[in-house]
Amino acid sequence: MNMMPRWDGGYGFQVLADTIHRSDLKQGNDVVGDGFTEDITRLHLQGVYTWDRSIRLTFKLPYVIDARREVLGANADKVVQHDQGLGDLTLALPLKHYFNLATRSGNWTVAPQVRVPLGNKDNSYQVADRVWGTGVSIGYETETYHWFFATSASAWVFEDPEPAEWSWSIDLGWNARDNMQILWESDFKWDDEDALFLSAGPAFYWRLNDHTHTRIEWRHDFISDVSTHAPDHGNGDRLSIGIGFVF
Repeated sequence: MNMMPRWDGGYGFQVLADTIHRSDLKQGNDVVGDGFTEDITRLHLQGVYTWDRSIRLTFKLPYVIDARREVLGANADKVVQHDQGLGDLTLALPLKHYFNLATRSGNWTVAPQVRVPLGNKDNSYQVADRVWGTGVSIGYETETYHWFFATSASAWVFEDPEPAEWSWSIDLGWNARDNMQILWESDFKWDDEDALFLSAGPAFYWRLNDHTHTRIEWRHDFISDVSTHAPDHGNGDRLSIGIGFVF
């Protein structure tokens, strides 16, 4: 849905609901709290406006409906922490170059981004980072009548104490119908505190009509090495369902 709209003066928005379950408390690749879980349920509002099909502005704003995690207390007992509320705002300016070849079409993208904290950082449990960040992503997409391929890479630098982050994604899709796409999507993420994640899974996209689109995706952590500096939760799964509208 983030590829729409593709016409001058177009705009749209989408609402996504996702749930994340992480099954263990880890430090590096070692489990330090077997069965110490983390569960997060969020609602995301995202929007786009295109001045020109090659220049657009996007925003992403999450809301934490409920978050719960189990951590080790001072006496090695289990302590339950909670979080709820508005997350941090992400603004981006994707710049696209489209191409059309004999048997396929596609585009290149460069997108500068900024993360805006909508709250103060404290020592309690917070899903949002609550610090300023700047980033850039580059991407490539191409599509034939039957097949779709996309890859992108991004880098983020944040205020202290958050580490710098990098990511790389590869998406392979089959156009089952002219309004239906089935994909396998893989995401690699790492930071400068030794964390490394590989998550992958299927996604299903369906264009209901020219203005309404829906998508469902599932991700599983095949590699889940958290920072070696402090315990964090890993070994997770994520389910996301969304609907978008473009005009």
